[in-house]
Amino acid sequence: MTSAVLGYVHVAAFVAYTVFAAALAVRSSRSWLTACYFLAAALTAAWSASVVLALWTSLSYRVPEIMAALRDVGGYAIMSAVLYHLGQDHVQRRVTFAVTAAILAINLLFVATQFDAGTVLGIRFDQRLTGLAELCIGFVLLENMMRNMDQDRIWAAKHLGIGLGAVLFFQALVLTPELLTNTVPAAIAVARPLLYLLVLPLFVVSAVRSPGLELRVHSSRKVIFRTAALIATGILLQGTAIASYYLRTRGGDNGTVLAILLGFGSVVGIMVALASRTFRSRITTFINENFFSYKYDYRVEWQNFIRAVSQWQDDNVPLGVLRTMAELVDSPGGGLWVWRERWNRFMPAAHWSLDRSLAPLTPNDELLQVFADENCTFVDLSIAGAAPAAWKQRFPEAWLVVPFRYRSSLAGFALINPPRSDRKLHWEDKNLISLVALQLAAHLVQQETAQALLDARQLEQFNKRFAFILHDTKNAIGQLTLLVRNAELFGHEEEFRKDMVATLRNSVEKLQALLASLTCTPPVAVTPFVPVRVDLTKLAASFVQDRRRLGFNLQMGAFAPAVARLGDASAFVGVLEHVVANALEAAPSGTAVFVRTGGNSDSVFLTVQDNGPGMSEDFIANELFRPLRSTKKSGFGIGAYQAREIMRDLGGDVEIRSKPGEGTMVNLILPAFAPEREVMSA
Repeated sequence: MTSAVLGYVHVAAFVAYTVFAAALAVRSSRSWLTACYFLAAALTAAWSASVVLALWTSLSYRVPEIMAALRDVGGYAIMSAVLYHLGQDHVQRRVTFAVTAAILAINLLFVATQFDAGTVLGIRFDQRLTGLAELCIGFVLLENMMRNMDQDRIWAAKHLGIGLGAVLFFQALVLTPELLTNTVPAAIAVARPLLYLLVLPLFVVSAVRSPGLELRVHSSRKVIFRTAALIATGILLQGTAIASYYLRTRGGDNGTVLAILLGFGSVVGIMVALASRTFRSRITTFINENFFSYKYDYRVEWQNFIRAVSQWQDDNVPLGVLRTMAELVDSPGGGLWVWRERWNRFMPAAHWSLDRSLAPLTPNDELLQVFADENCTFVDLSIAGAAPAAWKQRFPEAWLVVPFRYRSSLAGFALINPPRSDRKLHWEDKNLISLVALQLAAHLVQQETAQALLDARQLEQFNKRFAFILHDTKNAIGQLTLLVRNAELFGHEEEFRKDMVATLRNSVEKLQALLASLTCTPPVAVTPFVPVRVDLTKLAASFVQDRRRLGFNLQMGAFAPAVARLGDASAFVGVLEHVVANALEAAPSGTAVFVRTGGNSDSVFLTVQDNGPGMSEDFIANELFRPLRSTKKSGFGIGAYQAREIMRDLGGDVEIRSKPGEGTMVNLILPAFAPEREVMSA
């Protein structure tokens, strides 16, 4: 082995432990345990540097030997500090620390002075003997440290114990042949720094997990996963290359073929493994459980949750809820039940990669008894006795049941299939599932509420349309009633009979249209009305003239040119008929109702005025335009509301001016027709 290779591996060890020591100094808490960790890392880095200097400069070889003894002191200091924090018996602890310090000091003295006391009783007293004593006390300290830890602390220190145990075991492998043969194998020189590089990640994990150090080192789980995959792929490809080279050189012609097949087979195997979601899941689980103090990166988990919610389809929120919960626990499928008040059942709302059909469940179903405890976050069906046996009987392939609670009531629950890789759930999974389930329950309730609101709005629209139809029917009946009454007075006049026939025809057409709107046939697409120019004055004059011939006491008052921009003239005439009918009904017998027009450059109006009892401002503001409010004994209370809705659909509005005892004036306002504006819009 060349000195160059030996120097390079020691340089790598020096850089790695220097970075670790710097991280401890900058990013860790201030404590005696931190000081011991820093001392061990710094001494290991100094030992590696001394070896490099001894190889590449004129530094004496005695310096690396002394630094090696000091390097071991750092590891013993860590074990002593941990034992001190465990709080063992005071006397026993002091004796153990005193013996350890004495052995370390004697070994350091023997190494520094190369002291050799000769052979006594067949045993040679030199630095190899003191090294053996140091190794024995090291195993004693390590055994005491791991044996006296409780379950909570062992999670943080187990990697430290594994790393220190590996170092001590390696020291024993080195020391045994040296004691027996008085020689050191040449490969040991290279293996030692590689061993320290190998155990460094264990020390880092222990430093991150230990509450006494609290090393704040953040690394992305994605980066760790890809790095681990890259390293594993590199090792596998390197091993494949070595095997292929051996087959090619030792196997003759057949060996070349086998080498090619082995190389391509390895590449294909790696690609298949990386493409497998189950394989990636197992690697991710291993990394989370062994290289991070927390199983989840909550910042990433929350970002993934928000991203998943934003990608839901508006018409399939239950499926989005199910997929979000299933993917959180790395499951490939499941089913979702949602509480439906109208059904009084938990209804199947979504399923994903589930081979069986789902049936509704009643609130008193035996399966739901497990959710009686409001603190139940999930039920692991893989654990015997965790849930009623009926769960496994009905859903033998299921793994988890997760309830979705909203304000202490059960909004639904999800049945989750087994994950892609075996995993055990603990307190951190419970907290994350509980948090996500609360958010998903809110989305489920919101979706159900939105659906109920949509249904209520549709019913409201139907009721509104039906109320309009009833009112229009009432108006048609009122017109026919007046027509019958006037026929007794003017039936002998030819002109009246012509107008009566036209009015009857118009009323029949209206009633037929109303009857057609009540049928359940699919609606026919209606072409929207295009606003056109309408002379409001001519329309009002024609309307007054027709009604006067039928015996109505209408008068055309003062008028001014009024040209409106109107899309549906028949709808406007319907509003006018309603307003005039109300005015005629309110006006005292023998008094006329006046109709006049006017306007300006922006809007035009048609005014209907009577001298009836009038209305108060409070009634106009709070009652007039509210549906189902009426002062008439036979009224529906929908006319004014319907008139205003139609006028607003036409782009106009209704304005009421009235005072008690002074009559009422109704202004039907429409947008004015402007030729320049129409040309620009065209």
